[in-house]
Amino acid sequence: MQSRMKLYIVAMLLAAAAHQAGAADLYRYVNDKGITVLDRSVPPQFVSRGYEVLDTDGRVKLVVPAALTPQEREAARIAELEQRRQHSEDSTLVRLYSSVADLDRAQTRKIQQIDGVIATTNNALFSLKAQQNELQSQAAAQQRAGREVEPRVLQALADIDAERERLQRQIASYRTEIETVKQSFASQRARLEQLLAH
Repeated sequence: MQSRMKLYIVAMLLAAAAHQAGAADLYRYVNDKGITVLDRSVPPQFVSRGYEVLDTDGRVKLVVPAALTPQEREAARIAELEQRRQHSEDSTLVRLYSSVADLDRAQTRKIQQIDGVIATTNNALFSLKAQQNELQSQAAAQQRAGREVEPRVLQALADIDAERERLQRQIASYRTEIETVKQSFASQRARLEQLLAH
């Protein structure tokens, strides 16, 4: 009787072990021929392609994604760098401006500064124009007197022309800068509105 009981217990243990072995997870992966395979394990050469772990009822327990290609890794690295850059810019924006009104005031101040430089440059142009008129009068007087225009007068007129052209280019550059400032602040304004809304 006792030996029969022992045999029964051993049989039960063997059955349980067999059930456990039969209850092992299944793996679904794609082989090198593009065929989906269901197996007890994934061969090492196919692991990088990704696979699914299924329970005994065929339900997906876990999805292991495919390893990233070098291009995907580079794209992910660039995306992460961009995310960090954006986070840094956002932090600076919120630190500088507590409200949209603050940002608008900063834009106004910046444009006023550039307008001030343009006004100063225009004043320099008016001054050069007055000097040019004076030198042209001297040159005309010399010609009316039958003399050649003095080289120093001609040189001074050439220098004034060159300086006027330089200042006019500066003014054009400052006006372009104003447009750039407006675009930059418009972009910052839209982002700040988003950040402050959260």
